[in-house]
Amino acid sequence: MRLIFAMGFWLLQSAKVYGAPYSLNQVLEQGLTQSASLEVAKKQLERNEAILGFNKSLRLPQINIIGLTSFTQVGTSIGVISNLSTMGDLSIALGQNGYALLQSSFAGGGLALEANLLPIKETALVAAARQNTKASQASLLESERQVRFNLESAYRDLQLRQALIPVWEAALNASTALERDAAQFNRRGLSARIDLLRAKALRAADQQGLAQAKAQLASAQIKLAELLAIPLNQPPSASDPIQSLLDPWPLDLETTIDRALAQRPLLDALALRQRASQAQAQAARAGLLPSLNLIAGAGFNGNRINGVINSQPGFASNGNLQGSFYDWGAALLLRQPLFDGGRAQGAAMVAEKEGAVLQADAELTKQQIRETVASSWQNIKASTSVIKAGLEAVNAATKALNDAQLRYRAQVESLTEVLMVQRDLQAARAALLSGQIQQALNRALLVRETGSEP
Repeated sequence: MRLIFAMGFWLLQSAKVYGAPYSLNQVLEQGLTQSASLEVAKKQLERNEAILGFNKSLRLPQINIIGLTSFTQVGTSIGVISNLSTMGDLSIALGQNGYALLQSSFAGGGLALEANLLPIKETALVAAARQNTKASQASLLESERQVRFNLESAYRDLQLRQALIPVWEAALNASTALERDAAQFNRRGLSARIDLLRAKALRAADQQGLAQAKAQLASAQIKLAELLAIPLNQPPSASDPIQSLLDPWPLDLETTIDRALAQRPLLDALALRQRASQAQAQAARAGLLPSLNLIAGAGFNGNRINGVINSQPGFASNGNLQGSFYDWGAALLLRQPLFDGGRAQGAAMVAEKEGAVLQADAELTKQQIRETVASSWQNIKASTSVIKAGLEAVNAATKALNDAQLRYRAQVESLTEVLMVQRDLQAARAALLSGQIQQALNRALLVRETGSEP
């Protein structure tokens, strides 16, 4: 516990502000509202909901307003007229050289109803769309899990990059002081020139490492800024200190795997899409089943006929007729496909194969979940010992470096020993920070797999 407290205190003292400070909770809250992945999942859900609504509408009857108007004019010298669209059959008494001019104006309107009385295919399409909609809802939940993990992963990486800056700065300060000591000893003739060159090489390597660490920090800031949708000229920084957990995951491995498999939206989405494929296969086969449609209509019509009749030269008469009538009727249309070239069977087979692929994908996903959970569980259980050993290594290396520097200044120890001890200290600090971050990442990964805190 003393080592953990001492290390936490050292990290707090060495931490610097490299941008706008963000806590992990702030990152999760803002990142979930700005996630492009979640936006895509929401749009896919809205699309599938629209498809479901469209397929439902296919089962509803259609009602249309229909209308017709026409004008017909006929001039004839024959007494019998037949097959006129708005007049029908007429017989007129015309003498030799007689002539008749007839005009007909017609207008009518009504309602037409068409209903599918056996919507077998449409019902199967609705079932498939409903399963796809539920699958999109499950995929949205899975996307939320993944986005939370991505945000925490980016935040932990930023924590590590920030914490490594003081490590490299401390190493550079120590190597710079060591170079000064080596230069003084060399000027006094108390050490060989190779000691000064080694000290310069160490200082140059530390400068290079610090520059690379700053570049990695900038890259981590850009990554997190993209996830948070904030301007790149306002880079974020991690305000939460790196901490160690004494019991990061209390659940045993079997319980953890069971929870990961029982509460996983990804598996639910695959199962729902498999059911949707089965429904699509039923819809395809329904194309070979009989269909029964009801067609009904009712309307009101008006007609006016004007005529000028010259029964014989010199004898002409005018007249007109007008009236209205209504009509209605209904019909049943039965259709039984006999041969479609194998289209329905082929479409059904495609849907069934898609379902088989989804089933195999589900089994593979279960296997991957078990492997991921087992690996993370083993790592997180070992993390406590790893961090404890890392703290002891940092403490021991710090004391060893102080002793080595004192012995070198007293010309009791060679510069090579100081270089080795300083490298050991730097590696121990970096390994400790990496171990603490890995513990947090493994815990976040188990939370993603199980869907909740332990």
